[in-house]
Amino acid sequence: MKIGVTYAESNFEKYLNWLEHFKVDYIILDHNSKEEGYRNFKECSGLILSGGVDVYPEIYCDWDTKETKGTYLPGRDGFEMKLIEEAEKRKIPVLGICRGIQIINVYYRGNLIFDLEEIRNTNHRKISKDIQRFHKINILKDTLLYEIVKSDSVTVNSSHHQAAERIGEGLMVNAKSDDGIVEGIEYSDKTGKPFMIAVQWHPERMPFDDPVSENILKKFLSECVEKKP
Repeated sequence: MKIGVTYAESNFEKYLNWLEHFKVDYIILDHNSKEEGYRNFKECSGLILSGGVDVYPEIYCDWDTKETKGTYLPGRDGFEMKLIEEAEKRKIPVLGICRGIQIINVYYRGNLIFDLEEIRNTNHRKISKDIQRFHKINILKDTLLYEIVKSDSVTVNSSHHQAAERIGEGLMVNAKSDDGIVEGIEYSDKTGKPFMIAVQWHPERMPFDDPVSENILKKFLSECVEKKP
């Protein structure tokens, strides 16, 4: 069983270290080599959508700014949205992380808050390059995430300045921070659909023995076993 993980421009080794720790056989899906990535995904039983640069705002009907112009990778956006489409068709389990939750929400016609500090007056960025921010999230009962985590309140890391706002079609919120920011989504009606969890934090940057991160990964992998290509 192979898991496809999309290439990220920063801290990518943390995903690989995480997967290697749990002895996961993975394939890197690189948007810089799209056709090879699409071919490799055919061998995969699951998809992890990694973090990274912001989603190009015009995809979700927002405006670019002078400050951020040229910082996007629309080729990556298109590549990952096609992977989501293929995963949906093949009923392949999906785990979205940070940017991953955002591209999933946009794929299902949701939108994003362009900048949390400017628009919501709240800071979810890292404290510094080497110091993570941590905060509590509240997990909604009667959700798949609650079933996995078995708690309605846990502490996670935080390293983002955007977040899901209007939730995409067929999706539901499964977790929020105390200041009302969406921290997780999943399918609202799971009937006939593959496993899908997307979280705004970085489970791969938590300690390997952190039960929340470990349980999410193990549940995702257990679903992938049943979905061999």
